[in-house]
Amino acid sequence: MSVKNLNFYERPYEKLERYGAESLSDAEILAILINSGTKTKTALDIARELTTKDENNIGLSFLAQYSIEELMKIQGIGRVKAILIKAVCEFAERYTIPELNPNEKICTPEQLSKIFMKDLHGKKQEIIKTVLLNSKNKVIRVVTNSIGTVNSNSITIKEILSEPVKSNTPKIAVAHNHPSRRLYSK
Repeated sequence: MSVKNLNFYERPYEKLERYGAESLSDAEILAILINSGTKTKTALDIARELTTKDENNIGLSFLAQYSIEELMKIQGIGRVKAILIKAVCEFAERYTIPELNPNEKICTPEQLSKIFMKDLHGKKQEIIKTVLLNSKNKVIRVVTNSIGTVNSNSITIKEILSEPVKSNTPKIAVAHNHPSRRLYSK
């Protein structure tokens, strides 16, 4: 079935125009990006196939984990469409993750996550980072302590505390990501 054969207001473009972007499913949003299908599949069919690859049920952000080459393995996704999808993923990440204000006083885990999200979000390896804070809870700098594998990272407390002790830093915060895209800070 062609997208043109769908009810006029069930087509992704028309549905967005009439009901707003929030009314679209993940597959419909992707179909708009994909734009055109193949002889045997509509853009919506390709998008639905792609969204079935979201094993962790995290929404469209799972696409950031795929390389251009991996996206191109899906019938109907060529080089240009794969590049477009990767560019949109990067745009979304830059748009949603605010820049850190260096004069901002860090008082909550949410503020700390802003620091770490830009560097740790979407990485395929576990990474441990430390934020060095002055006595007023303002960021001095961020240190990468360790880069591990896809599912593990091994580091000693001595390695984490080495830089803060050397620079006589009064306060620190440590964060560690998981390739499943969850971020933990302590």
